[in-house]
Amino acid sequence: MTRFLALAFLTACSDREDTPKADAWAFSDTQISLLMRHRFDPTPAVDLTNAVSGDPSAERLGQYLFFDTGLSGSGEHSCASCHKPEHGFADPERFSTTEATVERHTPTVVNSGYNRWFYWDGRCDSLWCQAAGPIEDADEHGSNRLAVAHHIYNDEALSDAYTSIFGALPDLSDIDRFPLNAMPTDDLSDPLGLAWADMDEVDARSATEVFINVTKAIGAYESLLVQGDAPFDDLLDAFDDGDPTGGTSLSDDAKAGAALFVGEANCWACHSGPIFTNKEFHNVALPAVDGLDNESPGRHTGIDALLNNPFNSWGDYSDNTADAEEKLGHLVQSPEQLGTFKTPSLRNLLDTAPYMHGGHFDTLTEVVQHYSDMNDPPLVGHREELLLPQLWTEEEVAQVVAFLESLQGEPIDPALMSQPDSPL
Repeated sequence: MTRFLALAFLTACSDREDTPKADAWAFSDTQISLLMRHRFDPTPAVDLTNAVSGDPSAERLGQYLFFDTGLSGSGEHSCASCHKPEHGFADPERFSTTEATVERHTPTVVNSGYNRWFYWDGRCDSLWCQAAGPIEDADEHGSNRLAVAHHIYNDEALSDAYTSIFGALPDLSDIDRFPLNAMPTDDLSDPLGLAWADMDEVDARSATEVFINVTKAIGAYESLLVQGDAPFDDLLDAFDDGDPTGGTSLSDDAKAGAALFVGEANCWACHSGPIFTNKEFHNVALPAVDGLDNESPGRHTGIDALLNNPFNSWGDYSDNTADAEEKLGHLVQSPEQLGTFKTPSLRNLLDTAPYMHGGHFDTLTEVVQHYSDMNDPPLVGHREELLLPQLWTEEEVAQVVAFLESLQGEPIDPALMSQPDSPL
């Protein structure tokens, strides 16, 4: 009878009057069903395109390399320079600065092993593909694949760790065959491009394999950066135990926010699944901000970049191309993608402000208020049609924020947060 009365009070999740009240907490069967779709399994994902994904030796080497400033041209920067462990492996600055200032906000790599696409525009489809880009980007690491290969070759510990996992290195001591710095470039007047063009094709291929094995080790480590076990997950456990109130891990405000999230706002339509993202791209009509290409085509040009990337899952350096046709073969580029960017995960947001691909908002309240108001016209393309103004009250905005805060997981194992003493 008690459950019947509670559910009678909470029937349709589309009516604001049906949001649960503090003195009558119970979620409807529909709300429970929708919330249960976000059940999270913290088992690290294995990337089938990366043969060393899940290999403990590769994970340790990758962890060492993630913090290794030797992968940068200046010797001053590492992956951790932008993906700061103390800030949820993101950056508290709107735009990271290493060799220069980048063009978009640095996203977290926590739980990134569960992603389908990488970068805000999806121009990579694996962690190892993504790791390759910054190393050869003049504004980020400012290095090149031959410099990386020589760095591994000339460091005894790195060389030993590499060969124990991937096999023998090429004889990089012959710098006539393997110049100290070289990589393919569009500008053949670039000394790096000229040096690359002068290389024998087989030598160039073997140097690239060393470079990509480095990024595969980094990808193997990044897959370990899993953060779950949030209060929200306790709510789901309570549902499993037959408790429609969701237990006591969430405040009443957070529960009200959960009801709004799966109710009239349809937040769950894009922020779905275990890490609260449908892993796709949407135009959310963000306001213009300084320092950002506010009219960037986003995913529209990201598809071109992905399909032309030699390190995609279809390419010669992928360790498993079996699923590439299903993943890449059906991509269609259309005007509908103009101004769309990847839907980020909503887990662990307390660590990763500012938010959005341009660091548009400093607080979660500002983020939720944006979706409530929908005041800004899209600067390119058209707004996602699911997004309608909610015109939430201040109390309701605070409730949704409280729900988002309940998605903060337990801290990552401290042993993964810094460079180990040795890559071995």
